[in-house]
Amino acid sequence: MKKKILENVRIFREKANFSQEYLAEKMKISQPKYARFERGATKTDLDMLILFCDTIGISLMDLITYPDKYVNIDKISDPEDKVLLSIEIKKDKKDQIMRLVFGDNNLEIFNK
Repeated sequence: MKKKILENVRIFREKANFSQEYLAEKMKISQPKYARFERGATKTDLDMLILFCDTIGISLMDLITYPDKYVNIDKISDPEDKVLLSIEIKKDKKDQIMRLVFGDNNLEIFNK
């Protein structure tokens, strides 16, 4: 588990296009200390993980569960939350569905 989380630390740092030096500076630690943290050469504590997440702008749960997305179960029933359903289909099936939903005439307007 620790290895996976530290791999996620590296992935998130690289996705953000941050160098180890930049993150170390933002986290107010030395670059060698950051490098040891990222490769797991030192004890990884919760405070360091939280500091990393705060600095990079992600939640600790997202860091731990990556590449899956953490979903807070308490918010699922919240009427303020919106759900977006995305379905990948072939173009000919998409056109059939769009005609069914919007009708032939409205589909032409929709596609403009």
